[in-house]
This record gives sequence, C-alpha cells and structure tokens, in this order.
Amino acid sequence: MVAPSSVKQPEISGAMVEDKVKALKATGAERVVSADCGCLMNILGHAAWKDKQAGLSKPSLPGEHIASFLLRRTSK
Repeated sequence: MVAPSSVKQPEISGAMVEDKVKALKATGAERVVSADCGCLMNILGHAAWKDKQAGLSKPSLPGEHIASFLLRRTSK
C-alpha cells in the first residue's frame, strides 16, 4: 500500500487544504459534497480545526459524501 501524499508531504498537504477551505468559504458554500472520502475528511477536519480555533461550536463548513447527498435528495 502506498502512503497518501498527506503523510509523505505534510507541509504541502497542509498548505493545499488551507487553500481549499479558504476557497470554499469564499464562495459562500453551505456544504461540501464529494465522492472522495479521503479528501472530504481532510477538508472537513481542517475546517473543524479552524472553527475550534475561532471558538465556534457549530461547523462553518459541513459536508457529506455524494452517496448520502443523493439519497437524501431523492428519498421521498
């Protein structure tokens, strides 16, 4: 098994996720939806860490996997 880039290059991964979270928040996005569990976990984890630093108790950038999103949107 190959280690993910976040393990091999933590400084680069950290800078990338910081940029991603800033860009997502700048759009005014209410939620992040992704099919990539690793990427979603990284983005939401970083956003939650930033929220905790800011003293927020509620996530400012919630998210979910695309399968959950589609099920929720198509269920009656």
